[in-house]
Amino acid sequence: MKNVVSIMILGLLILGIAVPANAQREFYIDVTGWDSEASLGYNRATGNTQSSQLAGAIEATRKKDGGELTVKASTLYSSQNKKMDGQKHSASVRSGFNFWDAHWYGFMKFEAEHDRFANIDYRLLPSAGAGYWFLDTENWKSLFEVGLGLEHTEYSNNAKEATDVILIPRVFVEKSIFANSTLSQEIILYPNLEQGDQYRMRAETKFTNPLSEEMSLRCSFIDEYNSDPSGDIKKNDTRMIMSLVYSF
Repeated sequence: MKNVVSIMILGLLILGIAVPANAQREFYIDVTGWDSEASLGYNRATGNTQSSQLAGAIEATRKKDGGELTVKASTLYSSQNKKMDGQKHSASVRSGFNFWDAHWYGFMKFEAEHDRFANIDYRLLPSAGAGYWFLDTENWKSLFEVGLGLEHTEYSNNAKEATDVILIPRVFVEKSIFANSTLSQEIILYPNLEQGDQYRMRAETKFTNPLSEEMSLRCSFIDEYNSDPSGDIKKNDTRMIMSLVYSF
């Protein structure tokens, strides 16, 4: 319990330092200036194997005074042969700010995650780091960043809770194709600095095709890997999601 309180306090301090005082006041008062999107996807298969998957996500970003505040949340439920085999929820708050020039930036982030079938009751990860934009145009976006975080994981089985120092390198590339459509690739690694042979990886490929000014069709492929999962579960987890995206 002491570890959880310490992690929560550290996360609040990180976000408090990252957001200027005037931006903190406006966060509660002024709700204009946000670029937001909500997505909802449902897949179903019948026949020899019956399976279904429901996924939803929301993301909101506000840019102001050389800084950026991003809030994300997502949820996933899946079942096979009428038996639930997936339940995952995640949320994050990230504050970024430019320094030196428009290419260099710093960031502070707080992540929370629950994954029932990976035996993760909850995982908390406050982090901070810096990155560099190689390209930031309408047709091409490319960046690399590295963060350092303190990760605390509580398991739903009999595994012992863990608190570890984590390195977080991230690569992101996005390319405009077919007029207004975009193809993006994000890869995030989570090597454990205290347990050198343990690491996690998350890769997401997204193709987004606009249907109108507000609506888009998105196809996402997500690949998550854990070198040391808790309990008798697979190390690799992949999923394909087709979803409608509403921008507002």
